[in-house]
Amino acid sequence: MAYNIAVDAMGGDNAPHEIIKGTAMALRENDELNVILIGDEEQIKAELDKEGLDKEVPIIHTDEWIGMDESPKQALTEKKNASIALASQLLKSGEADALVSAGNTGATVLAAAQNIPIIEGIERTALAAIYPTAKFNPESHGIALMLDVGATLRCTSKQLVHFAYMGSFYVSHVLQFDKPRVALLNNGEEPNKGGEILVKTHQELKEAEDINFIGNVEGKDILKGVAEVIVTEGFVGNIVLKLIEGAADVLRATGRYAFKKKFTWKLGLALLSSGVKRFKSKTDYTEYGGAPLLGFQKLAIKAHGRSNAKAIYNAIKVAQRSIEVKVCDHISDSIQNFNAKHRIDFIDI
Repeated sequence: MAYNIAVDAMGGDNAPHEIIKGTAMALRENDELNVILIGDEEQIKAELDKEGLDKEVPIIHTDEWIGMDESPKQALTEKKNASIALASQLLKSGEADALVSAGNTGATVLAAAQNIPIIEGIERTALAAIYPTAKFNPESHGIALMLDVGATLRCTSKQLVHFAYMGSFYVSHVLQFDKPRVALLNNGEEPNKGGEILVKTHQELKEAEDINFIGNVEGKDILKGVAEVIVTEGFVGNIVLKLIEGAADVLRATGRYAFKKKFTWKLGLALLSSGVKRFKSKTDYTEYGGAPLLGFQKLAIKAHGRSNAKAIYNAIKVAQRSIEVKVCDHISDSIQNFNAKHRIDFIDI
């Protein structure tokens, strides 16, 4: 089976060097992988020469790309040939089945929205993020998926239910977790909490087929590993995701400070070194392969802006797996089945 993946070679803080290096790692591992690199041809060829690949890698040249701090809408308007825009157009034309970018998140989402058709029946797309969790019980996997984390800031109950279906299928087939537990983020565990939209969402998820819904969870539960999929609207999800990233940075910085300041603290950290290494691994975004943008007919993987070669390699691997299991097709089927059974229920909410 051929895997045709468009890679935005100019996206991210470490482009194009780390992007090309990670791509080369993936290409060496799989002869069926076909990658199209989009970006400055001269820079890309120079990096490919360093890698010494035997395989010819097609390049689509552009001298336009979008910086991490640029306004997505303005940049895409002014830079028609931006690397992320051309990458998205390859999915629209069918020349690629998935794309990977470590560039500007807003520009990635907007470029996908402008070029890739949405799955029929889905009203809004969702950016899903993988994050580390504690393993307080045998069912916990140590990671979970939260969606949305920024693509759709405010949601209706129907959109949230769709997110649950998309997240559940992605986790079960791409991450390969059997019967993932799905939870709704709320300000209380009771079914009547959170206002009309969340109450309606809870009701529909409780009755939904093929969803292992465990009910509402509160903020204190997010990192406990009580669910593999947590559903929320993009405004809340983005704040939660940034909080988790900030907490991990603070803990690592605290450890470095303690190591430098006192011999007894240094000794204690040495004794805890194996645990510290495991914590670092669990909170390392390079391990997870990026955030999938779900709801489109083709899959976009948004890798972290600071992605190194390992992170890009894993993002491409996730894209390969998503193509292999036909994740977008199966999400489409599940959404069509759900919508057919609930044509009247969501008229007002």
